[in-house]
Amino acid sequence: MKYILGIETSCDDTSMAIVQLDHNKTNILALNSYNQDFILEKWGGVVPELAARSHVKAIPPLLDVTFKEAGIAPEDIEAVAVTTHPGLIGSLLTGINLAKTFSLLHKLPIIPVNHLYAHLEAIHLTEEVSYPYLGVLVSGGHSAFMWVKGPNDMEILGTTLDDAAGEAFDKGGKLLGVGYPAGKIIDDIAVNGDPKKIPFPISYLRDRPGKMSFSGLKTSLRVKLEKMTPEEIQAELPHLCAGYQEAIVQTLRIKTEEVITKILNQKVKTFSTPIVLGGGVACNSRLRQVMKESFKNVHAVKPLYSTDNAAMVANWASRVLDSQIPFPECLTIDPRSRFVEKK
Repeated sequence: MKYILGIETSCDDTSMAIVQLDHNKTNILALNSYNQDFILEKWGGVVPELAARSHVKAIPPLLDVTFKEAGIAPEDIEAVAVTTHPGLIGSLLTGINLAKTFSLLHKLPIIPVNHLYAHLEAIHLTEEVSYPYLGVLVSGGHSAFMWVKGPNDMEILGTTLDDAAGEAFDKGGKLLGVGYPAGKIIDDIAVNGDPKKIPFPISYLRDRPGKMSFSGLKTSLRVKLEKMTPEEIQAELPHLCAGYQEAIVQTLRIKTEEVITKILNQKVKTFSTPIVLGGGVACNSRLRQVMKESFKNVHAVKPLYSTDNAAMVANWASRVLDSQIPFPECLTIDPRSRFVEKK
């Protein structure tokens, strides 16, 4: 049996996990996370400098409680898995520096993790999904379609050209004044609304298969709100949330179908492979419902492992532990990169 320490600090969630690898099965011994929502609510989004400082404060107690919960000593760890890309530079560096320090103290290998890969592979924490599969990754900072042939073999089939789905939710929530994080709040409010009463446009980008755009959706919401009084907005809020959410969900559905028919059909004769829905926005109840109604063999990562968490980081590391991993030189990060594609 092997024990792996997972560290996740790519954005605003500080998370630590310890997993046990037993006969190719990953068991979570401990998972603890610190959420910054109450700090960032004032700003309506992530402030990189505040997020980085919060990680520094949260790391020591989280590390301590995680080892106590797992019931093992630091000397029992055999590898350290840490998110190295993509993410906010200051936030990433806090986790990387912890990994380096722990590695030096205990003479352990470090496994660098692309946490976007980890988001999709988190499906294996609760169920077995065969390769290859179509990964539909929807998170706060990224929205993409991935052709997954292995934990470290993923091909990007399409991405968003501007805002990610999660950004669309957060920016829309700020315009609506519903609070932060807006994705969950909009989801809850939309349950009591009619998505057809106040419809929003969908950017089809018909000549660009797999490509998405959500920036125009936010503009459409702003224009609608400018024509309404505060009283009208409050009265129509459930319908506004339902319509806005539906535009995001239907965009993802339409583009998933487009990827299958226009891109993957050139790779496989008959598309019957699984579809894995992962990332923070995969927690959205309407998105999960629509995807499962629209496609066969859809597997959604459980909400606990959908948002940024260290269990998914350690899990990905456990799946590549015995393979040849291209370690980044000195664990450096590229501040220019929003999405790191495999070369």
